[in-house]
Amino acid sequence: MDLNLAALIAAVAASVGVFAHGVVGGRWLAAQLDSVDMRPTQLSTRLFGDDDVSRQVFGVTWHSVTAVFLASAVALYLTAFGALESRDLLRFIAILHAAILGVGLFYIEVRPAAIAQPIPLTFLFAMVTAAGGAWIASSSL
Repeated sequence: MDLNLAALIAAVAASVGVFAHGVVGGRWLAAQLDSVDMRPTQLSTRLFGDDDVSRQVFGVTWHSVTAVFLASAVALYLTAFGALESRDLLRFIAILHAAILGVGLFYIEVRPAAIAQPIPLTFLFAMVTAAGGAWIASSSL
């Protein structure tokens, strides 16, 4: 069995993304939502229903992104240990993580000092490593 080291490094980075986004970020999001009065509007009630619609929409969206990180981590681990070989899938994962990085940098652009904080720095490192590692791994198949 040949170990694809680039895929393994990318898988670990994607796993960091799962933990940082799903656990740390999920708790942060819940705390932020608890601190805000989020009464439903007429539009949200008409489209989604009443009660805590905003919390539900934010929660589903947040955990959907975490699921993307988890799925990419699983695919990268399978590639690292030789159970999966798909150059196209690895390149898709690389482009996906690069796109997520781009979205994050777009929002950080208005506050460049934020990049030095622990979570944005972890996000930057994880996305660059996952994207780069997946692309390098795709070249070795």
